[in-house]
Amino acid sequence: MTQDNRDDLPDQCDPEIMAGTAHFPGRATQMALRDKAYEMLEVFKTRSGRQGTRLSNAWLGEHDWRVQLLQHWDVRNSGPLEMFVPLAAALQRRGITHLCGTYVDAEGITDPTAVWRIPLEARRISSFFEAHPNSFHILFPEDRSFAIHAMEDVCAAFAGPEAFLREALLPEFQGEAALADLKDAMDEEYGEAAFASVLDHYGPFLLEDPEDGG
Repeated sequence: MTQDNRDDLPDQCDPEIMAGTAHFPGRATQMALRDKAYEMLEVFKTRSGRQGTRLSNAWLGEHDWRVQLLQHWDVRNSGPLEMFVPLAAALQRRGITHLCGTYVDAEGITDPTAVWRIPLEARRISSFFEAHPNSFHILFPEDRSFAIHAMEDVCAAFAGPEAFLREALLPEFQGEAALADLKDAMDEEYGEAAFASVLDHYGPFLLEDPEDGG
């Protein structure tokens, strides 16, 4: 779809991967959605010294959210093919029809980028992460009832009420086993300090293992 660039924000992702998916119409609408995204976030300094974003402890605590950390590789490749099927179904049961997706670097560091309107299709959801491997990015419904915030191509934080996460994530992506997979990958690629810094922030909110038969 060709959009009127005079009333649109630019995007910096792979256009072939996002083919068939449109931006929200109008710069004003996109900027308002970006503002909603940043209200969930806080700015922090990464290990490399640059500024990045992450879901804020204040937002997580105020909304009684839990967090499941997963490898970004799984997210952008749909893990098993059906990874996002339960997420889409859980959202549809709540009357949600689409998601908002955009880059969320520290405000003022880079120019605002487009907000995509992502249909509730597993492949389209995965494609958003595949097309945005660089920097920090977020996916959320307009009512902000949950969010997936990704730290570059390293890890993704699935966050929302515990009951929703239990519905939206396959059992193998819940709790300690999935977290251990992320730790192993980050330790190998970046050293133990990298995972420790992520865990230090999200630790109080981590989703526990599902109950037997859950």
